[in-house]
Amino acid sequence: MRSKKIFPMLLLALCLATSALSQSKPASPRATVQSFFNLLKSQKYDALYEFLPSDLQRQTSREQFAMSLKRLDGFLLIEKLEVGRVQERNEFAVVDTTIYGRLKQPMKINAEEIQEGRVSVQQFLFRESGAWKLATADNRSQSFFLKRNPDFEKQFQLSRPKFEFRQNGRWTAMGPRRQ
Repeated sequence: MRSKKIFPMLLLALCLATSALSQSKPASPRATVQSFFNLLKSQKYDALYEFLPSDLQRQTSREQFAMSLKRLDGFLLIEKLEVGRVQERNEFAVVDTTIYGRLKQPMKINAEEIQEGRVSVQQFLFRESGAWKLATADNRSQSFFLKRNPDFEKQFQLSRPKFEFRQNGRWTAMGPRRQ
């Protein structure tokens, strides 16, 4: 009689554990980027370390990585993420994203106060030990990844990051003004 009660409880526990495992290792590049962003937005910096490839983890400690993200949080409030096109080829993927944020301390550009910004940037991913890993945590990690995978750029349509700020109700690109 007792084993009849224990079996359903074990089955339920197994289902919950499997569900938790599948949530901790997103199955698609899109889901991986979305999970990373959700953790970033909720300031769970330690958990983000697991999204880095093992090569980058060997170069940067969990504490160093968390500290760099905390510094970012000191001046920027990340508000939302838009996920666009996903390009996937075998063990590699590129996900187009636009990240919106608000400066905690407004800054002046061309004598106008700027509070909002967005960056359109591609996230590079690859599979490692069955999980999608982000290779674009920063410019250094992206450069490191591209040097180690020279054919990557030939497989995908890549674009440079685009930084913009809201000025007079319109998005304006950052960078030199064209005459």
